[in-house]
Amino acid sequence: MIIKGLVLSLILVGSVGLASADYADGMRYYERQEYRQALQEFGAAARSGDADAQYMLGRLHEAGNGTAQDFVEAHKWYNLAAARGHRHAAEARDSLAQRMTAGQVAEAQQATRGWQPEEEASSQGTERARPDIETLSDRQGIAEIQRELNRLGYDAGPVDGAMGRRTRSAIREYQADRDMAQDGRATAELLKRLRETERQAVAAPAEPPPAAESRVALQDDFSDGDYRRNPPWTVLSGDFEVDENGLRSIVETRRSTARESRGLSADSPEEIGLAMLSLILEQTGNAGQDEVTVPVEPAHIFVNAPVDNAFRMELEITSRQRTGSLELGVFQGNRPSGTGYRLVYTPGSRPGLSLVRLVSGSAEVVARHEGSLDLEDGRFHRIVWIRDDDGQMQVRVDDQRLLRVQDNGLRDPFQGFVLANQGGDYTLRRIRLEE
Repeated sequence: MIIKGLVLSLILVGSVGLASADYADGMRYYERQEYRQALQEFGAAARSGDADAQYMLGRLHEAGNGTAQDFVEAHKWYNLAAARGHRHAAEARDSLAQRMTAGQVAEAQQATRGWQPEEEASSQGTERARPDIETLSDRQGIAEIQRELNRLGYDAGPVDGAMGRRTRSAIREYQADRDMAQDGRATAELLKRLRETERQAVAAPAEPPPAAESRVALQDDFSDGDYRRNPPWTVLSGDFEVDENGLRSIVETRRSTARESRGLSADSPEEIGLAMLSLILEQTGNAGQDEVTVPVEPAHIFVNAPVDNAFRMELEITSRQRTGSLELGVFQGNRPSGTGYRLVYTPGSRPGLSLVRLVSGSAEVVARHEGSLDLEDGRFHRIVWIRDDDGQMQVRVDDQRLLRVQDNGLRDPFQGFVLANQGGDYTLRRIRLEE
């Protein structure tokens, strides 16, 4: 563990720079969804050159949290954070640029070029302000590790010196990315490694490496007002329509027992969906005898889009009701309701997000986000799902990684994308699936 020192606290000795303190305060406000206060704290740190605060400002402006939605301002802050080595900023900037006009992008780039930090030496000053590892108590050391993890883009939670589940998870994710033993422990050696990693990231060239060549298997924003062409979607059950926001489906629900939805039939998409939902709830102890909400008539739709076993999927959805569940994923062969992976969103439940492998009429939960997930806030949310050649999968919601797992149960290419509304009111605004 971190070697105990003689100092009383980081605040008392004044060993944390102002930018770091502002960022930590901003994260605490952000966690409590007090976005206006978070905007102020992140703004103070960002203007001094803090890359993490700049990235968070980009997120707030993109979503319109605590301020008016402003893509130009969001692009500017993402760009500044990317230039300072933030590991997620470039991806967020490039994704946002696809939703902007050429004029907006040019305006944002001009704003980036004209920006100057309030204190030119802020980054150097923050580096000098870091306390020596040998002087830290256990709690102070954990707080430093949390700050460094957050700075590198790992979600360690508030910088409070408390060794909780999120901090351990962030440590393990960092260790996995660096091919280290994934013990989740906060040690002096880990803190030293984190600081070295940050220096390497900041010193790296701002220009991103050339992107690997990819093939787009599916891209649709439903701007033509018709899901039946360009590309052609096929409805298996239920009703779908295209409105000004995208592809929409509304399904009423009723109450049912877990036993009624426990059966699984490869010939019945409805039973497969209900059984998956029951499985998820029962595995976490959240399904009582009469606690399952099921659809009156589920709605299923799919589109053929052959893609390799390794893929990247990005989509935007919104949910307007806290009932039922939404399934989306990829399938193999000629049965959209058969073998494949499904991402299952269950409003108001824990887990709120689960990743299910479906094979020959049997379902297995391979990963789940232990916390709840609230998409019923009137906004569209971006989901990015990546699977690599080794079967490693990551799922991010609004740039926060919620799922990470390696699963090699399915090794063949996928035939297309399927979406199933198992109760609720959902809209898919856009989707992009590429190899």
